[in-house]
Amino acid sequence: MMRKLTLLCFGILAITACKKGGISPVNKDPGKDLVLSATEQQQIGPGNAFTLKLFSANVNSLDADKNVIISPLSVSFAISMTSNGASGQTLTDIRKTMEFSSFTEEQVNSYYHNLITNLPDLDPNTTLKIANSIWYAHNFTVLPAFLKINTDFYNAEVKTLDFSNESASLTTINDWVSQQTNSKIPKILDKISDGARMYLINAIYFKSIWKTRFDAKATFKAPFSLSNGGTVQADFMTNSHAELKSAYYNGTNVVELPYSNSKYSMILMMPDGDIKSFAQGLDSSKWNLLMGKLTAGKSDITMPRFKFSYDITLNDILKSLGMSIAFSDMADFSRINAGGGLSISEVKHKAYIDVNEDGTEAAAVTSVGIVTTAAPPTHVFNKPFIFAIREMKTGLILFAGIVRNPALSE
Repeated sequence: MMRKLTLLCFGILAITACKKGGISPVNKDPGKDLVLSATEQQQIGPGNAFTLKLFSANVNSLDADKNVIISPLSVSFAISMTSNGASGQTLTDIRKTMEFSSFTEEQVNSYYHNLITNLPDLDPNTTLKIANSIWYAHNFTVLPAFLKINTDFYNAEVKTLDFSNESASLTTINDWVSQQTNSKIPKILDKISDGARMYLINAIYFKSIWKTRFDAKATFKAPFSLSNGGTVQADFMTNSHAELKSAYYNGTNVVELPYSNSKYSMILMMPDGDIKSFAQGLDSSKWNLLMGKLTAGKSDITMPRFKFSYDITLNDILKSLGMSIAFSDMADFSRINAGGGLSISEVKHKAYIDVNEDGTEAAAVTSVGIVTTAAPPTHVFNKPFIFAIREMKTGLILFAGIVRNPALSE
């Protein structure tokens, strides 16, 4: 009987020439490892803890039949940039929500600087772009120290715009977003909020090939079971005797599929029970326990192709995680403008993923708006599963989501 599996994954895609049973990398260079200082290594765990809190809260807020894809790393970049303008209880709450209370502000900024500098260069067959930008009203005064710290540590592009010319401002910002995500996310903003003074935006684009490609000729149609008891026809990819890590523990099937040169991977998790309940209980302890159970070996794996986009406003979720003050009239962002009177109006997040026989392509954008106050084992993913993409050496999670219906394109 085929095991059931839920998927938690992060994705990267590239298309290249292939041959049956595997794929020859375009570039033979094995790449390099991500090198972190001892302090930076200690931040991976808290960072993933924030990822799983955000993921769980996001799942809890959704309809049972909706696919999910988010990039907690994108959210972290955008909020961390914003936190450099916060003070007092606002700053304390943001740092606690992001699980970085044990680290100094400089240590956190240095950590993100390392990621933005080195993650894109780990594998020559993987394209990873991380871009940050700050857009502020031309008649609004921003403290130079705030801009400097975000340009120095986050490589943020800084531009002034005339927000009263809404059409031109939206075109400029959304064109930047589209360019940074290779047009996978054409826009992040639909309007300029009343009283808008600044937008802090992160964009991530990820594209890579599987270490062992799925043979497109072996792809077949079969039923995928839905949470409501129904089924849909999906295109299933299959790989026989693939070298991968897997585990079946306490009713959960877990598989790790490596991308080129094993620098990044996709983690798949499929529980025997309800996917939503499993996702809501997926905290750091459970994640680390399951990762520790992974064992290398040859396995057969079958999973659906899927491609979809997703967007969400994260205000309520971030408030529930402890950042309420940042969205209120009590917010203190006096390190952005000495006069204060600023708060977060909205945190918008959009993401896209395409998983197929060649690999994975994923993109995400997060915008923070600032306004004036206010047999070998066989693994068959044929029912709802969680997916996540991570950097393999450190375990840093880049994307996470749920596939409830692979036939849905949006």
